[in-house]
Parts: sequence; structure tokens; C-alpha cells
Amino acid sequence: MSTVNVLRYSALGLGLLVGLKTDFSLRGAAAKKLEEEEFSKRQQLIADAKAEWAKLHPPKTKATTKEINFDDPNLDFGELIVNAVNALDA
Repeated sequence: MSTVNVLRYSALGLGLLVGLKTDFSLRGAAAKKLEEEEFSKRQQLIADAKAEWAKLHPPKTKATTKEINFDDPNLDFGELIVNAVNALDA
């Protein structure tokens, strides 16, 4: 009779331990999945924000260089210098 009780309570204890281990692993997997979903959601928000920022702030185009003829009698050096400074600011 006592052997049956020992086996019964041993099986009960083993079942409890296996149940706890399974419960902890399932909870850990669910927490990991939730964390991965939040991370992917944040990555998607960052990608959307980058796309929106790129749409609102297009890349600035470089000023094209012009041919300057220094032998031209109508050449305005003041305008040439102002244009060069404005090209540096842009």
C-alpha cells in the first residue's frame, strides 16, 4: 500500500514539475514573440518616418558650373562673386 502511495505522489510531483517547466517555456516564448512584434513594429515606424522625411526634404541639387569667359567685356565680377558665395551656402 505504501509503495502505491509513493508511486502516486512521485507521479504527481513529476507531473507538477513538468507542468511548471512547460508553463515557463510557453510564457517565455510568448514574451519573446511579443518583444519581436514590438521590435518589428518600431522598425516599420522608423522606416516610414525615414521615407516621409525623405519625401519632405528632397536632396539638394548641386549648382551647375557655368563656363566663364574672362575676355567678355560685359562680365560683372561683383555678380560672379555673389553667385560663387551663394553656391557655397547652398
